[in-house]
Amino acid sequence: MLFKVVKAEEAVGKRLAFDVTKINERFKGAVFKRGHVVRAEDVEILKDSGHYYVYVEEESEELKNLRDEIGEVEAVYELGRFIVGDNVEVHEADEGKAVITSKVKGIVKINSEALKAINTSGVFVVVTRRNNDVVDVGSTVGIVDLIPLTIPRSYLNYIKDLLSNSVPVVYVKPFNNLRVGLVITGTEIFEGRVEDKAYPVVKDKVVKYGGVLEGVVKVPDDKEVIKSAIREFINSYDVVIVTGGMSVDPTDFTPKAIAEVSDEVVIYGIPIKPNTMTMVAYLEGKPIIGVSSAIIYFRDWNVLDLLLPRVMAGDRIFKEDLITLGEGGLTEAFLKGMGRY
Repeated sequence: MLFKVVKAEEAVGKRLAFDVTKINERFKGAVFKRGHVVRAEDVEILKDSGHYYVYVEEESEELKNLRDEIGEVEAVYELGRFIVGDNVEVHEADEGKAVITSKVKGIVKINSEALKAINTSGVFVVVTRRNNDVVDVGSTVGIVDLIPLTIPRSYLNYIKDLLSNSVPVVYVKPFNNLRVGLVITGTEIFEGRVEDKAYPVVKDKVVKYGGVLEGVVKVPDDKEVIKSAIREFINSYDVVIVTGGMSVDPTDFTPKAIAEVSDEVVIYGIPIKPNTMTMVAYLEGKPIIGVSSAIIYFRDWNVLDLLLPRVMAGDRIFKEDLITLGEGGLTEAFLKGMGRY
């Protein structure tokens, strides 16, 4: 696209080459959009918005032969389409942006190194959700911006070549309708002395992330009984969650039971607050999540909000994924719950 700069008064009758924005304490957006034919009454609006000069489309055939450039709208849309993968779509938006949205409920996946390469260019800027963030249908996943108003077609092709082995940069993994079994430990609960409060919390989290809580059993603080319940549920369900008995008290047998029954213990003790005393393990390729009773206190956000989205999206969880959570692991939910926010 070709354009030139003219005074607002001289723009009357001409098409705007780019969106014209207005920003104040109540509004930020396009006061006139690209392609708008400027009218005489628009001049004062342009000046009130701080635009005494504007870009208008230039129709010169001579200039067209000299330049092989594309405007911001075309550039960001084309790059956006190039970098996305499954379950997302790209839309043109105001102010020369392309918006990436999710077509499903699931978790965002980002190729961080490729994203860094784009943003190192100094020409394109791509801003996304964090890797593994939960998104719904229609949620904004990312935005593609162009710093200059135009770029040579050859530069866009260069960026695409640079990323050719790194796409997709952005995509969404959908939640699967996984079936969950819940083992509730605690002799006091098993004997009916204390009412279990973990079940509604776990059920809400499972449903929130696309799963179905199908099996529930209460067992005493007996390692062999806990192991037996886990084995039975692994045979019947896709995921097993075990609540209670996750600390180091004399009757806290849950970590030992999970460790002895599983094929692999990924981690015991996640560097995050709340619910540090959490265990992730696998048996026959199926995840086992052991969580403390603290989930009943931290109902709004707890470690299940961290682990279940990835499990429900079919991710395999590795220790390396979890040990990096220490930085930022002191969560707002924990600080609010402790009255130290």
